[in-house]
Amino acid sequence: MSKIAVINPNMSAGFTKKVGDQAKKIVAADTDVIALNPKFGPDSIEGYYDEAFASVGLLSVIRELEAAPAQLTDPIGGYVVACFDDTGVDAARCLSSAPVLGLCEAALRMAAAVSSRFAIVTPMAVSVRPLEHLVGKYGASSQCVVRSAGVRTLDFEGANAGAAYAALKNQAEACLLNDRAEAIVLGCAGMTDIADRLRDELGVPVIDGVSAAVKMIEAMAMLGLRTSKAGAYASPPMKAYHGMFAGFAPSV
Repeated sequence: MSKIAVINPNMSAGFTKKVGDQAKKIVAADTDVIALNPKFGPDSIEGYYDEAFASVGLLSVIRELEAAPAQLTDPIGGYVVACFDDTGVDAARCLSSAPVLGLCEAALRMAAAVSSRFAIVTPMAVSVRPLEHLVGKYGASSQCVVRSAGVRTLDFEGANAGAAYAALKNQAEACLLNDRAEAIVLGCAGMTDIADRLRDELGVPVIDGVSAAVKMIEAMAMLGLRTSKAGAYASPPMKAYHGMFAGFAPSV
């Protein structure tokens, strides 16, 4: 049996439940999933400013999980950061030996395996440039474009969900026509529950980052893969942290 933690870095309980439900639906029967979010931070992550604050909340959750007594008998085999901005992923890899994966990286790896050209459709225009940076980081710039549906991230919950889906579908259709995309990548964790519907209506692969990251982390956990501590992801050196960050001082 393996255990994976799916962490939504923002404070939206609805998003946390949504990604947790999706993760539990697709993992093997002997994989245990825990889904949670920080106790502080923004309601959603829409651009660089939100990402900076959400990263601290994410790290606080991982620190607590890593220090929990259950780690001695039932350790977490991997972490999914359930945000398409891959919020705090590199820092999180320094806190744990268990593998850590964000939605963007996982989705791009899977999209490249089923199509030669694909498009990320993200809710807001403010997220386009940050995601283009990630696409470059992961080596997919020659295959991938990033487009915005022109809606808010939180619109995919509640009364605005229908209109948000229509905007997403319209932009996805434009990507298939104008950008010659062969697959669509959903650029928000809050879209995880509409991937199957969009795939059926578009007739092309639709990659949900939540599902992609969960299955990849589950596989890594089952294989016993660990994050290398030989270089960039080494545990942070001991030093004092001050003010409101005093509790985040490295202890190893």
